[in-house]
Amino acid sequence: MTFKNDAKGDPLVTKDALVALGIMSEAQYDAIKEQTRRITRIVADDLLEKGLVLYDIKFEFGYDRDGNVMLIDEIASGNMRVYKDGVYVEPMTLSKLFFAEA
Repeated sequence: MTFKNDAKGDPLVTKDALVALGIMSEAQYDAIKEQTRRITRIVADDLLEKGLVLYDIKFEFGYDRDGNVMLIDEIASGNMRVYKDGVYVEPMTLSKLFFAEA
């Protein structure tokens, strides 16, 4: 995970540090990790059906006042790197390829 801080280059932060700083509980961290895996698999599978390979993706999570973890940002072509036949696909091209009729 990273802290969203452009000036500091979005620094990495560990589970232990997040818990120690009181930013989230271990259970919330584990929930984010599990949701990340599930959502990434869905996106990767959908892209693969179009002949596209997901290289990486960014998600933003938050939690409600009861502490329930949720995805709080859209899943969009600008939040991922995707390749087709080994060549990087620009976000706007990716959107066109993904939503093109088969």
